[in-house]
Amino acid sequence: MATPTRRRPRLLAALTSAVEQAPLTLISGPAGAGKTALAASWRDARPEHRDVGWLTLDGFDDDPGTFWSYAVEALARAGADLGGLGRPVPGQSLPASFVPHLAAALMAQSRPVVLVVDNADHLVDRQITGAIDLLIRNAGARLRLVLCARSDPQLPLHTYRLAGVLAEIRSADLAFTPTETADLLAAAGVPATPDVAARLAELTEGWAVGLRLAVAPLKRGMAPEELVAALVQDDGSVAQYLFEEVLRDQPAGVRRFLLRVSVTDELWPDLVDRLGGRPNGRRVLAALASTNAFVEHSPGAPGGFRIHALFREMLRAQLAYAHPTEVTRLHRVCAAWYDAAGAGPAAVHHAVAARDWSLATHLLVEDLLIGHALAHRSDAALPDLAALPADLAAPDAVVVRAATALSTGGLPTPADLAIATEAAGDPANGLALRATAAVVSVAGAAFRGATDLPPDAPGAADDLVAALPRERDAERRDMTAVLSTARFLRTLASDRPTPVLLADLGAAAVAANAAGSRPLRGWPVAYLALLEALAGRLSRAERLARDAAAGWADGPGAEGSPCPAVAVARAWVHLGRFELEAARECADRAAAQTAGSLDERFTAPLLAVVDSCLLRVRHEYAAAEDVLRPHVLDAGLPRWIREEVLTEAVRIALARGRLVEATAVLDAADDDTGWTVRWRATTALLDHSAAVAVPRREPLGARDGSPIVAVQSGVVRACQHLEAGAVPAAVGELSRALDAAARETLRWPFLDAPLQARRLLRTHPDLRGHAEWLSLTPPDRPVRGAGAAPGPARPAPPVQDLSEREREVLVHLAEMLSTTEIAATMFISVNTVRTHIRSILRKLSATRRNQAVRRARELGVI
Repeated sequence: MATPTRRRPRLLAALTSAVEQAPLTLISGPAGAGKTALAASWRDARPEHRDVGWLTLDGFDDDPGTFWSYAVEALARAGADLGGLGRPVPGQSLPASFVPHLAAALMAQSRPVVLVVDNADHLVDRQITGAIDLLIRNAGARLRLVLCARSDPQLPLHTYRLAGVLAEIRSADLAFTPTETADLLAAAGVPATPDVAARLAELTEGWAVGLRLAVAPLKRGMAPEELVAALVQDDGSVAQYLFEEVLRDQPAGVRRFLLRVSVTDELWPDLVDRLGGRPNGRRVLAALASTNAFVEHSPGAPGGFRIHALFREMLRAQLAYAHPTEVTRLHRVCAAWYDAAGAGPAAVHHAVAARDWSLATHLLVEDLLIGHALAHRSDAALPDLAALPADLAAPDAVVVRAATALSTGGLPTPADLAIATEAAGDPANGLALRATAAVVSVAGAAFRGATDLPPDAPGAADDLVAALPRERDAERRDMTAVLSTARFLRTLASDRPTPVLLADLGAAAVAANAAGSRPLRGWPVAYLALLEALAGRLSRAERLARDAAAGWADGPGAEGSPCPAVAVARAWVHLGRFELEAARECADRAAAQTAGSLDERFTAPLLAVVDSCLLRVRHEYAAAEDVLRPHVLDAGLPRWIREEVLTEAVRIALARGRLVEATAVLDAADDDTGWTVRWRATTALLDHSAAVAVPRREPLGARDGSPIVAVQSGVVRACQHLEAGAVPAAVGELSRALDAAARETLRWPFLDAPLQARRLLRTHPDLRGHAEWLSLTPPDRPVRGAGAAPGPARPAPPVQDLSEREREVLVHLAEMLSTTEIAATMFISVNTVRTHIRSILRKLSATRRNQAVRRARELGVI
């Protein structure tokens, strides 16, 4: 079934305006552009369409007598009174008085008459075109002539433009817009999303016939991206149309010329002459452009031309079929020309198309395109290099092969990295090769997590990049961004202190910004978010994670997803705030992104810590140990990760009452850092046989200014003061810790604190106000004033006073914690919690938990 013709209001309005304003309207476009359809739909849409004469020409009508006899008949059918006008005789010369008499007759009409001449490019006889010119200049406002033609008629159009008597609707105007494309497809029963319609309009360049012929394959489910190739195959409907309507009518020499120049997208005069083997290629292209033979002037490129995408694909298919041996030679010509012109990516594209791997890899290295590909994760500079043979041993080829693996999210082989390292250090190689090889070797080693790279390699790579010519500043910025990323990866994998990690991450983000690389910027920002989350700066971590996720595009994380460090950082933020469900969701997302990614060696252990904490809260200690065990035994973890893993291992051991096991973990990991001191003190609180001095208080500005360190240290010192009987000192420590934690809503250190600290937070009057945001205690009820209205009678006191432990369980019941969560928070078993709950219900004469909480609040117990 034929695709229905759609009225296009945009063009109908344009044609109406043109006819009203100018005596001559030219609708010019290539075959199948919709010229006739536009004129016909405009005629049919006019209420007075009977005043429109229509004349369709063919190759036999280029005779003055024949043409004018048809024209007079068409004007008469449109309502013009031409009774006194003598009719021309086909095959005879046109009388000299005919046009003046016709003009006079038209001037005598009461209203304008419109004459549409379709296929007007058939009119080449000078008697005809001269007579038309005379009629346009003498018929005044009573004739409106509309010419539909593939090429411009032989009329003085430039004079008409200056005089303001010409209106034009050309190819660009006739092209379907994305909205019109969507309407056309919908009318044909192929509903398309705006994105698909826009993509299809782009692929076909809005060509009407191309869109109509695309309907059938689209109905069969073909993707728009596959459509161009399918339509221009030898048996494709578009190929047949273009061959019959455009190519067949061209002289043999022009056909051969078009086949040869079709190998390149842009047609520059000098390149065209080399490809076409003739010195006048530009004139041939200009002639084709003037006849709308699917060749047009290249926008924004003076002197250049381009071939319509579908026509170009058809020509390439014809060239490959008819002259397969020519294809390689022509692509080599293009590669050499573009290289000489300084257009590196285009030169590489043609070298790859010619399967000239030596030339392609040499161009990639010499034009410093590798850094761009690595910095921007773009395949524009590395086209179709998946076919690069694996056995090429030249340094250029090896470096390109390793870079291709990195740019596509993979890993280069150790053998290729070794050759790249050697090429970087060989003074016999050129500077471009040495600098590119150095960047690839350093980046490849960092991505692989290799430690066998020479210690001076990063510095040597920096020096080589800095030595590149000043005019290659953009390439230097790209390479610097890649090296900065490699440096922060190496630092992340090391035992260097946190301030050094933060400095290298910040430098990498700055370098990525300078290079305009969104993918590389997203990576360090994601890890900055993670480190800030680990440090307890939750608000800043949240902002950085949001920035990293928003800026991530085709990054080195899991394909199509942000770096998994973003999800791990968010999970850690929610965990710090004791938002357990949100932490679980982020952890699940991170697990899906982490598997198989380049970040796995960093994010998997930290994700295991989050999982372990969530399991431990549910009192599932064995499962928590199972999740954490592989990472506890991993001796290769960097210190900033190892501390978090071993800290959680100590927490699990303490929760299970295994003090000896916790001490053994600390003994094996002791590296004279503050975290082991804090956890030895925590262990000693549960082992009264050990005596540990109260550690020096660490203010927020100490060491790395970490809120989590300050809060944890304050909680431990408070517990030690309590053990020593110094309650005021303990209250002071907890008060300062609460102030530090409140700024970040950092709940976890308190809900995970020893029992002494949690009891003091709940019971001491000076702390209850500070601790309201923890939800450990409800806000105090307002005290009734002397003049207040008496309230309801106070309920009778409980039958029996609640114990301290029962009061603590009751507080958690008021917070709506489950039995398992209460057990994990208080470091007691689930059965013990149930025993306490039964006792609470009995003492408060309640049958349900919420009833017990309500009665306790009425009694002022909590």
